Amino acid sequence: MQQELHMTEIQSLVSSSEYKNAKAALLKVLAASSQRVSGIKHQSSQEIREEYQKSLKELSTNKGREPYFPYLSSGIGSGPYVELTDGSVKMDLITGIGINFFGHSHPELMAEIVDGLGSDIMQGNLQPGIESQELIRTVLQHVGPKSRLKHGWLLCSGTMSNEVALKIIRQKKSPATKIFAFTDCFAGRSTAMQEITDNPKYREGQPVYGEVSHLQFYSPKLSLKENLDRTLGKMKFELDRYPGKYAAIMLELVQGEGGFNVAPREYYVELFEAAKKAGLAIWIDEIQTFGRTENLFAYQMLGLDEYVDVVTVGKLLQACMTLYTNEYNPKPGLVSGTFSGSAAALKTGRKIVEMLTQDGFYGKEGKIAKLSGYFGKQLKRLSDGSCKGLIGETRIVGGMIAFTPLSGSMDDVKKVLMKLFDAGVVAFYCGHDPYLIRLLPPFGVMTEAHIDEACGVIEKVLLSCKN
Repeated sequence: MQQELHMTEIQSLVSSSEYKNAKAALLKVLAASSQRVSGIKHQSSQEIREEYQKSLKELSTNKGREPYFPYLSSGIGSGPYVELTDGSVKMDLITGIGINFFGHSHPELMAEIVDGLGSDIMQGNLQPGIESQELIRTVLQHVGPKSRLKHGWLLCSGTMSNEVALKIIRQKKSPATKIFAFTDCFAGRSTAMQEITDNPKYREGQPVYGEVSHLQFYSPKLSLKENLDRTLGKMKFELDRYPGKYAAIMLELVQGEGGFNVAPREYYVELFEAAKKAGLAIWIDEIQTFGRTENLFAYQMLGLDEYVDVVTVGKLLQACMTLYTNEYNPKPGLVSGTFSGSAAALKTGRKIVEMLTQDGFYGKEGKIAKLSGYFGKQLKRLSDGSCKGLIGETRIVGGMIAFTPLSGSMDDVKKVLMKLFDAGVVAFYCGHDPYLIRLLPPFGVMTEAHIDEACGVIEKVLLSCKN
């Protein structure tokens, strides 16, 4: 007689009719409330505005500084719209700098959160739950047949994912410790990452250990040969200057904070071939690009699968992870951490990867490519028409969109951002010289009609700046 499979208590719970009925009722109520958060809505009364300002002032006092925007969400939204605690509704085009690709209060993600109610709130590396296993497995299933990535380590922040990447590379390459990074790159703000990040403001008053050499990133103003000559020339100079000291080359294939800068595949191939020849590990930061291009990974979009040794991912995943090959699997004790993520975050992360890979988002005819193309078309219509001279350069890579408003100075960009916020659209900035308006739209839930609405607000704001 075949032995009956054991059912755990949580499996019994979620399969019971009582649970299913209660879950369905809860999700129905949540959906009804969420659907009422539709369309941009402004603050209602002077009394509510004053109360809202008191809450913001208290937050500023407790944190020791004012938030960038007067933004305090209520915790509910619908699609690209999010409600603030004053009852106003904004169209969210920056999504927490890329976190909420499927917008706010998405019903399928809410269902995952409900299923996680029986779990411990947080999971860690000492005592992981089934959610940890499922998320790591799901991501690794999609690294691609040409990839050598075999393992994943969960963490709670992109910075810590990069810290783990650095540690496992240095362990493998010991005694080599130095890193090649790129101008305008961003890796985080920890003690090690602020030295890799190419922004002196982020390390003001902090020690610098001389462990990072910044190579010039690709410039569209130069030919491919000129770009390679200056990048590889500096790399060779440093390798000759410090023989045996360099461990890796680290880069974002699409620079996020740097301004959505990207290079052609040929540039990366030559760079990576030279790096491999020099014995360097190739470390790719995909914390912002993951899930947002025409492939799940940007290295897949560029056909660089076989070169990559270590990859970091995060943001829209709702968790962060360091992925690495067998060769870079660290020795016991090098990496750990009390928290690897909340059960709700790990469950929704797994669901997000499933939705991205099963619902037609990728490829030349996928949803991301189509919405990205439409957004670019509408921005071009503005820059060629009513907003001529008010929109400069536009940079678009999949679901990463940026454009230069007015003069491109920080003062002008901040002015436009605040006017956009007041008009009901939340965006941010990136780059420098010029600065750009940065958009990371929730393409998982957006339509062309939403893009039309967003561009209508952008047009109105830019025209108001003209006067």
